[in-house]
Amino acid sequence: MAEYKISINQLATFSKVSEARKKAIVKQQKNPPPILVGRYAMAKARISKAISNGSDIIPILKGIEELKKRNPETPWKKNDKSVSIDAMERYIKMSLPAILKEIRYEILPKQKIRSFFMSDVEILVSPDLIIKVFIDGKWYLGGLKLHVSKSELFDENQSKYVATCIYQYLDLVFEDDEIIVLPELCFSLDVFANSIISAPKKIERALEEIESMCLEIKKIWPNV
Repeated sequence: MAEYKISINQLATFSKVSEARKKAIVKQQKNPPPILVGRYAMAKARISKAISNGSDIIPILKGIEELKKRNPETPWKKNDKSVSIDAMERYIKMSLPAILKEIRYEILPKQKIRSFFMSDVEILVSPDLIIKVFIDGKWYLGGLKLHVSKSELFDENQSKYVATCIYQYLDLVFEDDEIIVLPELCFSLDVFANSIISAPKKIERALEEIESMCLEIKKIWPNV
């Protein structure tokens, strides 16, 4: 078990917040609740399915219809329903990159390995989608991570870090395969920010910045 760890979206949040908030994030990662219920599961699943089906919005429309019929009783479930419907409706209006609209791609199964290490910190990536495309006689690989939050929208830099982590994760997990991980095919999709950002072509600087954050996490870890 990793001594230091952080999830990919929490790493993106960590990159921008105050010192006090950074400590709170590390504390939560160090001592996670025993049962952490995933939020907005319907929205994430239906958006992933839509992209998997070549941007077919039928799964989204059916998801919205299904949620509207539900009558949640608790405030948590009511919020989950409201935000999930809003997220799916916003996704329908989003414009996806040409590479996801014009090129046929395959969706690979999720891998057993869901993380990678940087400076002893385990970064949990778990891409929502792993994408494989055939371009000019070569196979290329990419991935996508969804971010659904009305209160914490990712800016361009935060999304860049998420997309870069996806690139690094895929490059390590598939290092033995004859396949090239393409930065332009590694995406962070933030529904409420109306953004889909790919990893930078010159990825070294972003990786250095992520490594610097990992060193900071290690420094905070023993003191929270």
